[in-house]
Amino acid sequence: MFPRFCFLYLCTAETHSQTAFKALLLNKIRWLFLKIAAIGDTHLGYSRFYDDSFIQAKAAFRDADQKADLILFLGDLYDSRVPSIQVLGEAISLFRELKTPVFAIHGNHERRSRGLLNPVGLMESAGLLKHLHMNHEVFEKDGERVFIAGMGNVPDDLAGRAMEKLREKIAPPEDTFSILMLHQSFREFVYGENLPSINDLEPLKYSLYLNGHIHTQKEGREGNFLIPGSTVLTQLTQEETKPKGYLLYDTKEKTHEFVEIPSREFILEELEFEKATPSEISEKTKEMAEAVFRASPEAILRIKLKGTMAQGFRSTDLSIPRAHNLYIDNRMDEKRIKREIMKLRELRESRVSLKEVSEKRLRERLEGKVSFFDPQKLFEHLLEGPETGMEYLKMKRPKRL
Repeated sequence: MFPRFCFLYLCTAETHSQTAFKALLLNKIRWLFLKIAAIGDTHLGYSRFYDDSFIQAKAAFRDADQKADLILFLGDLYDSRVPSIQVLGEAISLFRELKTPVFAIHGNHERRSRGLLNPVGLMESAGLLKHLHMNHEVFEKDGERVFIAGMGNVPDDLAGRAMEKLREKIAPPEDTFSILMLHQSFREFVYGENLPSINDLEPLKYSLYLNGHIHTQKEGREGNFLIPGSTVLTQLTQEETKPKGYLLYDTKEKTHEFVEIPSREFILEELEFEKATPSEISEKTKEMAEAVFRASPEAILRIKLKGTMAQGFRSTDLSIPRAHNLYIDNRMDEKRIKREIMKLRELRESRVSLKEVSEKRLRERLEGKVSFFDPQKLFEHLLEGPETGMEYLKMKRPKRL
């Protein structure tokens, strides 16, 4: 490490002749600590916003290439397990530009069956990055070392087992700053059954955990569990109205900053109606869309329609205005529709249960009394009508000798 006397030297009064040497020392100290960029979920080739996926990924990687000593990619580089030749070509061109080393894991969009090459592994084969699924590397620069391990995405129900396997296979050294890259759902941020908790990571004993998969910036465990979010809009939710970017982590200060990248504005609006006609709803929606696009021509707009429709109309009667980058979430008469669905479900369940009860009672009554026909088949024929039931019995009645 850097000699202690050099730090003491910097604290003493300097002469004119010492100025140049001090500048050299300050520059050396800067390199004793690393800047690590964490980028996630670029979803290259995403069909809804294909151009954005590349433009915004390039902005993140190129900026990180200027500011970081190492780039860690947290999965879902591509939107498909088998990207097109065009998508692969553009991605390869981007990574060939980078001067900064890239370590990466695969995400759920890239995960393939055991034995099949996934597209992140393909990038490693081309010498463009290191794929660290259930593996590790030590990155060293100017005397500073960082231990980095990775676990690419596994199905949610296998995540706990996979983390235990990782713990048995790889142990981070106690005297070195260590990072674990993940691409998983965690119950603190995502609703679902049988999801792991970020507290389940404690036995792994890494200094820092970086996770992809979740598309908005988040953090937990008092700042040592970080999620940079995606670089491209995909889910059109309220949370995705926040800026897009990546994280830049300082190993000296143990702090991070969110580096925003240029991205198209996403606007989420809501219109509520009461006993409105389809033409009224359509007109109001059109007015709102035109106003938003006048102010922000390149924006992506989602409008949620909610409330009730005038008597005699249904939500399917709406003629929704169409426009580039306009997405309509039609929830008109949502409560009524939900009530109708519940009624249909209850009716279906009651019919099933009634059928089961009736069939069971018929079987019990006929048990041991008849053997020339199947009670269940008789019941099914009776459901079609009494005549059908009688025909079945005549057909099954034993012939007299």
